[in-house]
Amino acid sequence: MKKIFCLLSLGLSLLVITSCEDYLDKEVDTNLTEDKIFTDVHYAPGFLYNIYNDLLPGYNRYDGAMLASGCDEAKNSYSGSLVQMFNNGAVNSSLNPDEVWDQMYSGIRKTNIFLEKLTTTIAETKSIPVKDQPRMKGEAVFLRAMFHFELIKRYGSIPYVDVLLSSENAADIAQLGFDEVVERIVKDCDSAMVYLPEANDDANKGRAVKASAAALKSRILLYAASPLNNPANNLEKWERAAEAASALLDMAGATIGLETKYEKVFTTVYSREVLLATQAVNTNDFERSNFPVSYGGLGFTNPTQNLVDAFDTKLGKPIWDDEAYDPTNPYLNRDERFYSVILSNQTIFKSRKVETYIGGKDGLQSGPTATKTGYYLKKFVDPSVDLDKGTTVRKPWILFRFAEAYLNYAEAVNEASGPVKEVYDAVYELRKRNYVITSRARYPAGMTQEQMRERLKKERQVELAFEEHRFWDLRRWKDAEVALNQPALGMKIFFNAADTTFTYEKFEVESRVFDPRFYWYPIPRKEVLKGYLEQNPGWE
Repeated sequence: MKKIFCLLSLGLSLLVITSCEDYLDKEVDTNLTEDKIFTDVHYAPGFLYNIYNDLLPGYNRYDGAMLASGCDEAKNSYSGSLVQMFNNGAVNSSLNPDEVWDQMYSGIRKTNIFLEKLTTTIAETKSIPVKDQPRMKGEAVFLRAMFHFELIKRYGSIPYVDVLLSSENAADIAQLGFDEVVERIVKDCDSAMVYLPEANDDANKGRAVKASAAALKSRILLYAASPLNNPANNLEKWERAAEAASALLDMAGATIGLETKYEKVFTTVYSREVLLATQAVNTNDFERSNFPVSYGGLGFTNPTQNLVDAFDTKLGKPIWDDEAYDPTNPYLNRDERFYSVILSNQTIFKSRKVETYIGGKDGLQSGPTATKTGYYLKKFVDPSVDLDKGTTVRKPWILFRFAEAYLNYAEAVNEASGPVKEVYDAVYELRKRNYVITSRARYPAGMTQEQMRERLKKERQVELAFEEHRFWDLRRWKDAEVALNQPALGMKIFFNAADTTFTYEKFEVESRVFDPRFYWYPIPRKEVLKGYLEQNPGWE
């Protein structure tokens, strides 16, 4: 039988290391007694704070790669990256670079331990002040819901564990269907919101607040209403998702809302738009992985032409609908978000121009990991970092931000009621911050529901680029078998020395495949072999 070991870190926070191979049958065995842990005024809150370490950051999660390189957002320039398994159909039940089963159930068990001790040992000894106990209860319940969400979006049918398991009650935990798990997550979100504060002070950034739980509820109900999980298109599910997003939008105020500028969301640590992010750490790992090669970086994450073409023109029109779009000068007069997300040829970066043209310092074949698409990533990259000097910046990973609520609301209302005024208004509120003349931000009147649906999908693709949404959106929409069976495209750029101009030629970077069985990950084979779980369709 596996054990749980608790180790004390230098910062007096508690690190719980668990093996979840037998997570249904655990015994607590620590180098500190339970009484010592949960009666101590440092260790008891430290146990909860450490659970946040099980939240999943999106920077360099796969040997320097982002999940974006496992879908049509990007190509990772390192040929040996495990993220390529998503693009060539090599994932299986024994090898999956995004395998989080053990980590999530470890986090879930820790939340249940804390919640049990909160009503017993902690309550009796007041090792956590009475005034702080409700908030911490809300945090633990939220984290439990979050860990289950990370599991359900990957595997679909899972056990929902909301009690502390022992050998006596482990057999009572069953593998639940998707809708049943959704209801448990929603219940935990609602419960957490009762106890969580409206906002954090500066000392508590990175901890859950009421809007964090509301954001998770909005997201899970949107997933539940989507075609993958709602094949009969039950409109009540869309209405419920719209209500949850509307409730989150109603929380807007002095401390919660959209930033005035898109790029400020990602350059301000814990901006007002961020509803939950991981703890900020001092690092330059992301910059080292993603600076263009002539700037001392590895240039790993290369946006695809597929993504570049999704950005509208400055007039708010798709490039194929705007006569002013010039394919001989394709990066001129684009949606302002383009310049915050993509480093394209001749972009000024760190006081000089990026050279992604053939023969340029950052161009194709200019180094082993030089761009494979003609682009580098700008979003999340901090140009103030000096890799030669080893400077670092504080960098949290954003898990929820307020802009998503507008997108969730617009999509859900459109599916429930068609492209009514509320849909247009929601998108306008989001888009107008990215335009000088706000009327340009409006969608054209008179769109059909299908036309609006396609525009909203593109809006999510652009607004939420590289934030680990596109990978899951394509699955919940059941669009992956089309979008991810298309080749990843890039742009070859040629410099004409005679007249110092450039010419542009789209090209196929690589072919990609998506098997419909991959709408759900395979449950880890080692878990299925234990006999208590049913494998997802198409997997062994």
